[in-house]
Amino acid sequence: MRTFTVFLSPELETDGYSVTCPAMPGAVSQGEGREETLRDIPEAMELRLEASPDRNAETPLPETPALIAREVAWVLEWRAEEGCPLVADTATITLPAAVAA
Repeated sequence: MRTFTVFLSPELETDGYSVTCPAMPGAVSQGEGREETLRDIPEAMELRLEASPDRNAETPLPETPALIAREVAWVLEWRAEEGCPLVADTATITLPAAVAA
């Protein structure tokens, strides 16, 4: 099993969230609330890993504090540009070893 940090951003006009996985660019999901969003992101992460044309490529990326910090900065900058509150959250998602390998 392998654990990844995900980054949740509240939607403006709903109770929903967008969620990304910094170690897997392109793994994005949305949901109607935090629990649903966290329940749905593993599928997007698994699909992102399956879509990698070269399983030996750097996917997922090494998860470092700098990688997470870049994602936080990018999302908060976008929220500021849109006039949104600078609110966000992180969580961890664990994928089975066979998928995350």
